[in-house]
Amino acid sequence: MRDRFRHVAGRALAGRARAAGAAAIALGLLAGGATRAAPPASASAPLPAPSASAPLLAPSAAPAASEPAEVRSTGREVAPRHARPTAAEVPDRACSFEQPVCVHAGPRVSPAATLWTLRHAEQAFRAYRALRLPLPLDDAPLGGDGAYDIYLLPGQADAVTTADLVAFGAGHDRASAFTLMPPTHTACASEEAVARSIAHAIALRLDAGAEGGALAMTSSYLATLASGCGVDELAAVDELQRFPERSFMLATGDRATGALLFPWFFEHAYGHGAPGALITSLLAVAAQRTPPGSWEYANEPDVFDALRANMRQRGSSLDELLLDFAVARAFVGSRSDGMHLPDVARYGDLGRVRFEWSVPYGSLPRRLAPAAPIDTTGMTYLWIDLAGAPPHAELTFVADWELPALFRWALVKVDKDGAEAGRVEVAGIFGDSHAERTVAKVDGLAGVLVVGVNAGSIDRSHPFDPDEQPLMPHSYTVTLAK
Repeated sequence: MRDRFRHVAGRALAGRARAAGAAAIALGLLAGGATRAAPPASASAPLPAPSASAPLLAPSAAPAASEPAEVRSTGREVAPRHARPTAAEVPDRACSFEQPVCVHAGPRVSPAATLWTLRHAEQAFRAYRALRLPLPLDDAPLGGDGAYDIYLLPGQADAVTTADLVAFGAGHDRASAFTLMPPTHTACASEEAVARSIAHAIALRLDAGAEGGALAMTSSYLATLASGCGVDELAAVDELQRFPERSFMLATGDRATGALLFPWFFEHAYGHGAPGALITSLLAVAAQRTPPGSWEYANEPDVFDALRANMRQRGSSLDELLLDFAVARAFVGSRSDGMHLPDVARYGDLGRVRFEWSVPYGSLPRRLAPAAPIDTTGMTYLWIDLAGAPPHAELTFVADWELPALFRWALVKVDKDGAEAGRVEVAGIFGDSHAERTVAKVDGLAGVLVVGVNAGSIDRSHPFDPDEQPLMPHSYTVTLAK
C-alpha cells in the first residue's frame, strides 16, 4: 500500500493577513447587538436563519485601532457585476408550478434548454428545502415576481450569479440575486451549474458581503448535496489537490472549487448530521452591516473571524483546524482510509494530493524545500518511505521557515494498509520560525507523512484576512534524519 503514497511529480505556483472581527452577529442563531445604527427598516420579509447543528459564536467586537498606514480592501465591491437583462432580450419565460423559480430565455434559445434548466432548478430547490436551508431572497418586483430568476443568454460564457443592488432595510447585509448562464444541451453540466448558482444566491441571502472564497466553497459544497452530476466537482477537486500550496480561499463565487472539501471536513468534524447547516450558519454569524453609500462591503467580521472565535470557544484554534484539514486532505481519493472524510474515495486518483517530495528512509539525512512558496492557508506534504527501516528506527524532523509566517506541522504515521496509525503535532510558536521533533519506533509502518500549513502571520493583531489580496507566500526547509 505504500505505492499509494508515492511522489506524484509536478510543481506549482505561488500566491496577507488582517485584523479580527467587528460586531457580534446573530441571525436567529445568537442574540447579539450591533456596533452601528441599523439602516431604515423596509417591508421585506424577515430572514429565517439556517438550522445550526452546533451553536456558533460571532467574533467579539475589536477595540478601536489606529488609522492604518496603507489603504486595505474591506471586502467585495457593492456594485453588481452585471445588470438584469431586459424583457426584450429574454422574451420567453417558463416558471415552475411548485418552486419559486423562473427561467427567462433569449429568442435563439431552444425550448428544450429552457425546460431542462427549469427542471434542474426545481430539483435544486427541492434538495435545499429537504435540507431545511433558507431559499434565495425574494426579489420582487425585479424579475416580475418574487421567484428566483435564471436568464439563458446565448452569448454568456459561464454561469454567473449576481447580487441585486437593493437595500433590504434593517438588519445585516443581505441581497437578492439572479443568474446569467448559457443555454446548454448537456444535462449534467446544466444540473451542476444551476445547483451551484442557487446555492450562491442562498449564501448572498445570508451574507451579501462575504468574501468570494467563502461564497465559492459554500456554493460548491451545497451543490454536491443537490446535484447527482460530479463532472465540475471532480475537476475542481483535482485542481485543488494538484496545487496544495495555493490558498483554498482564492476562488471566486461562480466556478466550482475544490475548496468544497473544507466545509465538507468542517461539517464532518463538528456537525451533527445535518448537511449544509454548519457552513450556512457560519455565513450567517459572519454577516455585517455596511454603511450606506460604501463602495465596498465592510466585511468585518469575515468567515475566518467567525471560525477563529468559535474554535477558541471550543478550546482549540484556527491553526489546529487548518492543520486537521490539511491531514484530512491527504486521505482523499484513492488514498482514502475511510476515517478522515466520508465518501471521498469516489474521486479516485484525481483526488490524491500532490506530495512535494517522496524520499526513502535509507537516503536520510536529507534537507528538502518546496518548488514554490506556500500561500496563507496553503499546505505542503512530504512522504518518507519506511521500507527497509531497521527495528526501533527513529525519525528526526527539523523545520525552518520565513518570517513573518507561522507554520504548523504534523508527522502522520501511515500503516501498511494506508490508514493513519497516529500523529505527532509540532506546534508553531509565535515569533519563532523553527520547530523540531523526533518520532520513535517508526519501523513496521508504510511511511511517515509530513504535513505543513501556513497558518498566517505571527502578528496576533493582524491575523489572516481573506479580503486582502494578493496573498504573500512564504517558503521553508525541512531536514530529515535517522
